[in-house]
Amino acid sequence: MGRILFVFLAIALLNSPQASSQLNLKRQTDTVGRKIFLSPLPQNFYKQHLGYFCKKELQLQKATSLPVFIRLGSKEYTDYLERKPNALKRN
Repeated sequence: MGRILFVFLAIALLNSPQASSQLNLKRQTDTVGRKIFLSPLPQNFYKQHLGYFCKKELQLQKATSLPVFIRLGSKEYTDYLERKPNALKRN
């Protein structure tokens, strides 16, 4: 009985208009007439686009060789804003 029901459902689904329209797919051509070449980012791209406080943090970390972090607010709230895993917003 289960096989008959399965075969009936398979035939019904294959005969639906949506399934038959998917069988007649045509290959899509690219609408851009020219080739686009992507170049890799320079090695110092990240450091060039840092904010003021981030640059100062890096300078402090290089000078002291300690992980120095400047935060405006508590660590938990900053982690929440940075969307770090397991970070919760505390009220």
